[in-house]
Amino acid sequence: MKQENYQMVPWAPPKRDEELYAPGKPFRKQKSSKCLVYFLVLIVSLGAIALIFASIFLRTKTPKVEIKSVVVSNLSHGIANSSSSSWFNATLVAELTLENKNFGSFEFQNGSGNFFHCSVTVGDMKIGKGRVKARKRKMMKLRVELRSNLTSDINSGLLKLSCHAKLQGRVKLFDFVEKKESPEMNCCMSLNLTSHAAQDLVCN
Repeated sequence: MKQENYQMVPWAPPKRDEELYAPGKPFRKQKSSKCLVYFLVLIVSLGAIALIFASIFLRTKTPKVEIKSVVVSNLSHGIANSSSSSWFNATLVAELTLENKNFGSFEFQNGSGNFFHCSVTVGDMKIGKGRVKARKRKMMKLRVELRSNLTSDINSGLLKLSCHAKLQGRVKLFDFVEKKESPEMNCCMSLNLTSHAAQDLVCN
C-alpha cells in the first residue's frame, strides 16, 4: 500500500478581536463613536433638565396686590352753602393682600396709593415696607382718610371711588438671583351713604 504523507501544521493561538479587525482597527472606531453618542445624549439631557429647572424655579412672577375688604369706620356728608356742590368725609380701614407665587421671597419698599372720585384725588394711603415669604400671602390693614368738596350730586346715595397703588421691590431666588418686580393695583368700589358701607368692590 502506498503510504500517505501527512504534513504537520503548527498550532497558532486564536487572534484577539483587535487583530481580527485589523488593518485600520474599525472596531475601536465603532466603540469610540458609541461613547461619543452617549456623551452627547447625556449633555442634551442635562441641558433639558436645566432649562426645565430654570423655567419653573428661576422665572419670577409679579406679586399680586389687591384690596380684599373695606370697612367704613366713619362717614359724614352734606350739602355745601352752594346748592350745586356737596362734601363728604370718610375714614376707611382697607385690608390689602399681597400674594407672592414665586419660589423666593419678595421684599418691597415703602409705597403709596390714591383714592379718586371722578378723577379727583380724595385721599391717599401709606404702605409700609415689608417682606413676603416664598409661596405665601401677606395681609395688611391700612387706615385711609377721605375728604373732598364734590361737584357731583350725592343724592343718589352712592359715592363711586377708585383706587390705584404701586409697590417697588425685588424677588430673591436661592440667594443668588434677584429681579425687580413692581406690582400694581387698580380697584373700584362704591360707598353707600345710607348704610355707611363699602360695596361693589372689584380689583384687577
